Amino acid sequence: MKSVFAPLFIVCLGSTLAFPAEVSSFKAYVDSDLCARLMLGPITPERMACSQKTHKEGSEPVLVRLSNNMVLNVNKGKMISKFVGQLVEVSGELKVKNGEVKLKEVSPIEASSIPQSDPAYKLLDIRTYRAPDAHKVYEKIRHELAMMPYISEFDFISFALNDKNVILSGWTVRQTNRSDAQNLLKNIEGVETVVNNIMVLPLGSFDMRIRSATRAALQVNLSRYFWGSGSDIKIIVNSGDVILLGAVTNAGDRDIATVKVNSVSGVFHVFNLLRVTGKEQPKKS
Repeated sequence: MKSVFAPLFIVCLGSTLAFPAEVSSFKAYVDSDLCARLMLGPITPERMACSQKTHKEGSEPVLVRLSNNMVLNVNKGKMISKFVGQLVEVSGELKVKNGEVKLKEVSPIEASSIPQSDPAYKLLDIRTYRAPDAHKVYEKIRHELAMMPYISEFDFISFALNDKNVILSGWTVRQTNRSDAQNLLKNIEGVETVVNNIMVLPLGSFDMRIRSATRAALQVNLSRYFWGSGSDIKIIVNSGDVILLGAVTNAGDRDIATVKVNSVSGVFHVFNLLRVTGKEQPKKS
């Protein structure tokens, strides 16, 4: 009888030992996914305006953990959508590896409630970004990212330097670009940590068709911004949404870009963040 029931007892016992998921509490900034990936640096009025504007235009709300700038997707967007552009205290089941948090509670807080000794204060202090003594490290990081060989017009990778901590952000169609960027920077002298917020974009046929069709549509009237190996306009496609980044010489070209991309079949929403430089683009060969 022992040989029969002992294993059954172990199985039944094992099935009852369910450990509850660990709940974490932390301070965060409620951002739009778009502005969080652009990595606009510290929490300034300009960043808050970007967060609120792009969220109203359709960009999903996310959390940016103040202590390390990690972007976190949430299971219940409605719980944080009303706080976009604000600071909050969050509790929930945190999955760092997946960049996700299962929300339990969210409550707004004031910046004045965060002491300067708190690690969460870093994202509020503009002095920790681009410190004068970090110029060499900043330029080394910029150079390493600029020399990455497989960045196309469908990728956008940027970074911010907060003291000795690097925050990578942006979008890429290649998983290897995400991992390569982190590996390149973590060995740079003067860099202590690298938080990788680069999002790997979907490569399904739906988005791939939109990428090629969007470039073709833009080249009809804006061909001077494109050349064989790249472009001045970055085209980010994420599940039917198109984000335009980069620079054009005048507002008319920016408006043409919006019209052209909206004409592409399958595009859900266009976020046109093209900068107007007022300067004629040099001809590319």
